[in-house]
Amino acid sequence: MPKTVVVSAHLDDAVLSCYGALGPTTTVVTVFAGLPPEGTLGKWDADGGATESRARVAERREEDRRALAASGTPYVHLDLPDLQYVALGAVERPGLEAFSASRNEHLDEATTVLAPCGLSAKRPFDRFRRPRYSDHRFVRDGVLAVRPDATLYADLPYALNPGTGGFALPADVDGSRRTERRVELEEELVAEKIEAVRCYTTQIRQLVDVFGDFLTADGLGLEVYWAPR
Repeated sequence: MPKTVVVSAHLDDAVLSCYGALGPTTTVVTVFAGLPPEGTLGKWDADGGATESRARVAERREEDRRALAASGTPYVHLDLPDLQYVALGAVERPGLEAFSASRNEHLDEATTVLAPCGLSAKRPFDRFRRPRYSDHRFVRDGVLAVRPDATLYADLPYALNPGTGGFALPADVDGSRRTERRVELEEELVAEKIEAVRCYTTQIRQLVDVFGDFLTADGLGLEVYWAPR
């Protein structure tokens, strides 16, 4: 049976961005799911009410498990640290070599690979600004280095903000070699997706603060992909 792998930067990106592609024959591989050192407290985690980031990541892993359960989607949590902990100096920034070592076994035999297009690299939200080195772009470039045939997906909810360019490929991706596919999820599937997104209870308040109330059919019903020609 054909196998699809969705590569997710964080513990919510796959459910937010390409829920219609999930299911028992799809595996979600989340890259930045590593537990930071004890006593670490990242800015995003602190803004979300956490008092310690290692415990928060454990919470987020459990949220991801629940969010993927309704669709019956298998998952893998890799051990690379989120870049908010790199910004603190608590861990070293992972290189593509470290990503390669952990991802290849999941990507090599996949029939179809989906990866983020990297819209978050352009987000203009000053109070949540990270270093220019983008985690979504890191994942995109790392996947394309070994699977240039990967399909890219629009990062949600970033694509809902005109400041990111909307549902369009970032300028550093050659769109002339890709075909856009827009998927309008059916009403029942949108409702299921919204309930799955609600599993990420540690993240929703901050995301809504930034992007507005996107937990609606208008906000999450459209998913956009760019496949290589």
